[in-house]
Amino acid sequence: MKKCSIAAVFAALGALAGCGHAENKNEEKLVKEDGFVLEHPAIDVADPVATAAWWVENLGFTITKQKDDETHTTFLVDASGRVAIEMYRAKTQPVAPDYANMDPLTLHFGFTSKDVDADIERLTKAGATLVVHEKAPGFDGAMMRDPSGIAIQFVKREQSVLLK
Repeated sequence: MKKCSIAAVFAALGALAGCGHAENKNEEKLVKEDGFVLEHPAIDVADPVATAAWWVENLGFTITKQKDDETHTTFLVDASGRVAIEMYRAKTQPVAPDYANMDPLTLHFGFTSKDVDADIERLTKAGATLVVHEKAPGFDGAMMRDPSGIAIQFVKREQSVLLK
């Protein structure tokens, strides 16, 4: 019987689970010859640690990387595992943008919703504020702000903008 190191055992288990060196296969899906695949938008926020924690707790994101330095650069991935957002405190500016006083149509993050009314109720209890709730045939949408003032939108559409 051949002796294996613990690292070799974990590498083999990772390969069986589709991890490890399978990154090259995933990378092929992320880099296209005929166009780019968006990896992440980035946003400068006053308190990336608190903002990211709220998004994890209330929007179902997972932190995949967080620096323990003055920027607190944090990468969050949504529940689908396909969308990442970077939050940080840019030290090239004296203060982060004042999102709470920006028109939410200037910058917002839109999320799909199964029940916009329930999301409004749940997120308001978690510290978000409602800006506007709009209903039209085939569309139910609420523009809200998270506790740091970032505009977040919840939409239920008859047909997703993600589907052709």
